[in-house]
Amino acid sequence: MSSARTRPLQSESFRHAAMYAGLFAISMIVLTALVYVTMDRAFKADLMRASNDDLTSIQKAYVAGLPRGKGVHEAREMIEDRMLAPDDKDRFLLQYGLSERLAGNMPAMEPHSGVFTLYYPRDKASGSQATQEILGHGIFLAPNLYAFVGRDTFGARVTEQEVLREFGWILLTSILLASVSGLLLGRSFLRRIDAISDTCRSIMAGRLDERIPVNGGKTELERLAATINGMLDRIEVLMDSLKQVSNDIAHDMRTPLAHLRYSLERTKIGASTPEQYRAAIEAAIAESDHLLEMFAALLRIAQIEAGARRDGFRQVELGQVLRRAYDIYKPVMDDGAHPFEIEAHDALHISGDPQLLLQMVSNLLDNAAAHTPSGTPVRAEAISDEGRPAIIVADKGHGVPQEDREKVFRRFYRREQSRTSPGSGLGLSLVAVIAGLHGADIQVSDNAPGFRLAIRFPSA
Repeated sequence: MSSARTRPLQSESFRHAAMYAGLFAISMIVLTALVYVTMDRAFKADLMRASNDDLTSIQKAYVAGLPRGKGVHEAREMIEDRMLAPDDKDRFLLQYGLSERLAGNMPAMEPHSGVFTLYYPRDKASGSQATQEILGHGIFLAPNLYAFVGRDTFGARVTEQEVLREFGWILLTSILLASVSGLLLGRSFLRRIDAISDTCRSIMAGRLDERIPVNGGKTELERLAATINGMLDRIEVLMDSLKQVSNDIAHDMRTPLAHLRYSLERTKIGASTPEQYRAAIEAAIAESDHLLEMFAALLRIAQIEAGARRDGFRQVELGQVLRRAYDIYKPVMDDGAHPFEIEAHDALHISGDPQLLLQMVSNLLDNAAAHTPSGTPVRAEAISDEGRPAIIVADKGHGVPQEDREKVFRRFYRREQSRTSPGSGLGLSLVAVIAGLHGADIQVSDNAPGFRLAIRFPSA
């Protein structure tokens, strides 16, 4: 485990959680303000509706009593009747002139019409609020007769404060939950990041078999870990392949190089005629050409494994590739007395590089011709095998034992009976690499007798 750890408060997940909590808090504050304003307007509208109804009733009573000269009396009785209701929020005032109160439960005031708010000291014995807020409506029933009806807003204010308090608790609880969730998510996220970092450090230290723990989930980090593990598997395979190639080069190229040096040293010591020198030089050139061919094959394999040839992919018909290979190798097969036949179906299309596919088929045919006795039949097919386009090359030679069927695709691998024949042991390695570049599967089986190799491609 690494000694340094990123703190949860510094993690991206906690920062995101804090940002979302901040946005939620701002949203809650805006929502609370809107709810408060809407609720305040609704309360005031409800209070004014009741006040206007009472004021209208007082005005109607005054007008009804005017013909009998009892307008003021009727208005006073209406106010006293309204004051009998058990609601202590109702406020009434019937005033004559500037200061003479005729009826109501409010002190005299300066008369003015319209909707307005009054503030009066509240009796301390009646509650904790120092002042009372009265929202009401005043009108002049006559030039010197003024009526006012209002409602105490104390109950509405208490309700509004309760709502604000509840919203405050909700906001505080939400922020706390978001913070705790952010910390928990940060810890979980950091544990996964630390596991990935520790694995990468182990690999950097040379332990290529280390892998990131995967729990089988579908989260983004699980998918990332699975992808990194796949990349590490591929890197390990390439490193093993590179190590194997290095070992194979050290063993397989040492012999021809030693042979070349021995031939040149023997020529230096024992040759005395121009003909002997010429023969030695020609042998050295032939041996050098063989070494260059091996290096060229290795370079082609490296280029293909790096995916450098994928840019040349296009729609290819396997039947045409096989017919071209037949035209090229028919004379070679005839020289070796190998009966050679093909079966090429049409409309077998795949996505691939036609030159590499031709190289792959050529290597298979060359392998069949070089490692089977004279007179051995060779057959190549471009058919649909198990529902997939396939190239199949089979012969009636000695075949390959079960234990060697995977080894034949290793670079420089040659079976004991093949070491006396020309070749570098790279032909089937190149076949395997080209097949892998095209996403194809290789299956080696017994041809009873002989060797049968099937390469199945994905459909185009």
